[in-house]
Amino acid sequence: MAVRKTERRKRGQAVQPVYVTLSSSGSSPWKLTNWQGNPPQQIGFAVTVASLSSQWQIDVTLADPTNTYPSSVTTVFQASQVGGPAASSVNGIGSISTCPVAAWRLTNNSTGGSVHVAALQVGIG
Repeated sequence: MAVRKTERRKRGQAVQPVYVTLSSSGSSPWKLTNWQGNPPQQIGFAVTVASLSSQWQIDVTLADPTNTYPSSVTTVFQASQVGGPAASSVNGIGSISTCPVAAWRLTNNSTGGSVHVAALQVGIG
């Protein structure tokens, strides 16, 4: 029985995607990642825009945004700084697998159209 569990963990498991849509400028609430997942942490992002006037970016943080584990330093990075998709005004796809992150959020820097992201984290189990 223990062997079967080990084999399952090696393959990794996927959970349901997380969907976020922003129809105007601003940032979504933080979406927590699974900190207990098997390394390496991998999160894929697929971003679609309603019009070319939408300017989006994925933000990440290494600090706990819920403040359950308080930090004196809360730094927000663009996902591209940790190997993820770069900010853009067109549809994009990318993943973060080089640096574990505590949470991510979608930021829409324009009022020109909606932005939608589907995110999927692998390695949970």
